[in-house]
Amino acid sequence: MLQIALLLLLFIQSNIAQKVVRYDLYVQDTIVNFTGKSRRAIAVNGMIPMPTLTFTEGDTAEIYVHNKMKESTSLHWHGLWLPNTEDGVPYVTQMPIEPNTTYLYRFPLIQNGTHWYHSHSGLQEQIGMYGSFIINKRLDDKKFRQGIDDLPTIPIILSEWTDYDPDNVHRMLHNATDWFAIKKDRHKVMLRQLVKVISRPN
Repeated sequence: MLQIALLLLLFIQSNIAQKVVRYDLYVQDTIVNFTGKSRRAIAVNGMIPMPTLTFTEGDTAEIYVHNKMKESTSLHWHGLWLPNTEDGVPYVTQMPIEPNTTYLYRFPLIQNGTHWYHSHSGLQEQIGMYGSFIINKRLDDKKFRQGIDDLPTIPIILSEWTDYDPDNVHRMLHNATDWFAIKKDRHKVMLRQLVKVISRPN
């Protein structure tokens, strides 16, 4: 009985001691114009890419996803070790986050490093739903390196944009079409011509 009481006390203390870090993510349709043409995209808290989420190893993440779209969504935490129920795969580890509802992801952070998170619903990732996920080392980590591990982390996300509907791109790639290879070669020719013009002596 005494052992059970001690275990319960340790469990309560560890839960009180750990820091809970909360983020609220508001997912909304938006319009962007990256190429001279207006296209649908998805912004989270008004941003593309999504906000950078920053934690410290040992924190508990509490991430409230407020779906303001007319379609369902979800979030997957790429490379994170977490309970399977928080993995964010609709119809596998959770039900989709339906329109005008809020869903809570809550999980302990038991690692450190820079990762990313993204939608796991359809091809929403391709139109804006991706972002950085930073987990800093604990200050009391035995491997903490002063002057290295305390430097600020500034994530850089490399991405791309197409004005084509991502579902259409996906369909065409699965049909083994050469359309994108043809477009790519056309851009290579244009780039070579541009380089010739730039490097031409006066």
